[in-house]
Amino acid sequence: MLEQLHQMTLALGMELSSDQMDQFRRYKLGLEAWNQRMNLTSQKALARIEQVHFADSLSLIPVLRHWAPDAQRMVDVGTGAGFPGVPIKLALPHLHLVLVEATQKKASFLVWLAGELGLDEVDVVVQRAEETARVPQYRETFDIVTARALGLLPVALELTMPLSKVGGVVVIPQRGDVASEIRRSTLALDELAGKVVAVESVSADGLSQDSVAVVVKKEMLTPERYPRRVGIPSKRPLITAL
Repeated sequence: MLEQLHQMTLALGMELSSDQMDQFRRYKLGLEAWNQRMNLTSQKALARIEQVHFADSLSLIPVLRHWAPDAQRMVDVGTGAGFPGVPIKLALPHLHLVLVEATQKKASFLVWLAGELGLDEVDVVVQRAEETARVPQYRETFDIVTARALGLLPVALELTMPLSKVGGVVVIPQRGDVASEIRRSTLALDELAGKVVAVESVSADGLSQDSVAVVVKKEMLTPERYPRRVGIPSKRPLITAL
């Protein structure tokens, strides 16, 4: 079981232990069981979970190791069923992981999952990202911030940059015309005190789709006015006209 995942991780330069592979197996079984009661992921994605969720999440690890080699704290914003945060935690168990998810049902799954997999130092925060970024214990405290499904890059930046500490990195997987997305994010980067330092390929044989990770370094404290109140970042994104 999960032989594809084993081969993909080898292609990424990682070798998971038998205990780690068993955690991924139980993750898959738990997701299948809970998905019968609530919509955690599509049936199509669930049928290809090794590529669509697990390997895609793990493909960020070489990027994280390069840009944040000493990281201790990571937050995954809008994590849904735990992607990419939980697979990264399984491979890098020393990380203190915070999972931010606004939907209570999905958050309940994440709490169950952390217990089922025996994960230490995993916190589930049931909030919108705009609210979490206002909590003193979270604002500008993380070495790594990631998010996989927050929409346009300028929107994702406003919802993630306030959580990164100065010198930390925000790592956002992207597909499509990434160069244009970065150009459209100039205003957001200027306002939020971030700088794109790399666009790293995270594709490997067997992964679901070719994609890249946009790596943004936090250069200064983000102004207190950001993020704006709930819903505003997506309604009025900080987009630079091209």
